[in-house]
Amino acid sequence: MKFYVYITLLITLSLNAQNKIDCSKCLVELIDDSKLQNEGLYSLKLLKNEIYARKGYVFSNPEYANFFKKYSWYKPVKDNKSIVYSDIEIKNIAILSQLINGISEFLVNENNSKYIIISEEKTNEIFTNEKKKELGIKFDIWKVYNYKDKTGEYYLVLTENKIKEAANGNFLNNSIKAFNFKKENNRLVKTFETNDAKTENEESIWFWTRYIYVEDFDNDGIIEPILIYGTSGNNGYDDGRIKILLYYKGKKIGIRIQNGVLDGERNFTVDAAFYAVSKKIQEKIIEQMNLIEGNNHSILPYGWQKKMAKKMTFIQE
Repeated sequence: MKFYVYITLLITLSLNAQNKIDCSKCLVELIDDSKLQNEGLYSLKLLKNEIYARKGYVFSNPEYANFFKKYSWYKPVKDNKSIVYSDIEIKNIAILSQLINGISEFLVNENNSKYIIISEEKTNEIFTNEKKKELGIKFDIWKVYNYKDKTGEYYLVLTENKIKEAANGNFLNNSIKAFNFKKENNRLVKTFETNDAKTENEESIWFWTRYIYVEDFDNDGIIEPILIYGTSGNNGYDDGRIKILLYYKGKKIGIRIQNGVLDGERNFTVDAAFYAVSKKIQEKIIEQMNLIEGNNHSILPYGWQKKMAKKMTFIQE
């Protein structure tokens, strides 16, 4: 089953968003599979209901009624039974219904908002020394997330280059590297990777697994991993760095935080693409930033939430 919608349509996931709807040609043109791309469940529902709306359908669902009444072309009829759909419209409705049902069925059956952290035994079974050499994994594997979505099955592998064991029993790391592999015909194909290393003035760098998420936040059937790691400096978290990475629709989107003991030392940058992703994903990342700050793992610049609400890309004290 292919899960697609018009590539020219830019429809967000919320019924209350300012969607750019264009199904004006659905009366006479059949949806072409060759011009379709992955899209979310709500976007597909909006497109399907736009076909109804352009015929003047009166919606009993207040969300759809309020959404379509904003458009000048929406002219509600007195009786829905009087509406006659063209053969092309009926076929387009059937195509979109099939896509909607496919995603809905997947979400019910696969429960794709969950992931599995595989055991050390299973990790060693999958990632043998020979396999690690083949995949370019040179550091010790810290944790492996196994997850599935409508595009396939994946392993998110977190690795750390350990320096020594500290007095408290925790390892100090010189550098880290994460890989994401997709299972394809009994092979593991890398879809993305990221790496970083501590600076001369930093004590260690490590993945902050308590803040990492591997879930489908916008209900489009595709999991968007949120990877978070950080460093400790001479003053612990107070002058360390934090990096938040989101992998969204094939793109790596980052927020880079520099903590500091002094006000002028604290700042962070936000990739502009962050403000174009699903609102639900933005809210989850901001929620994690609030949690990181609340746990004293970061000192963020004063008023940073309001500045992010203004879509600022560089935020300082």
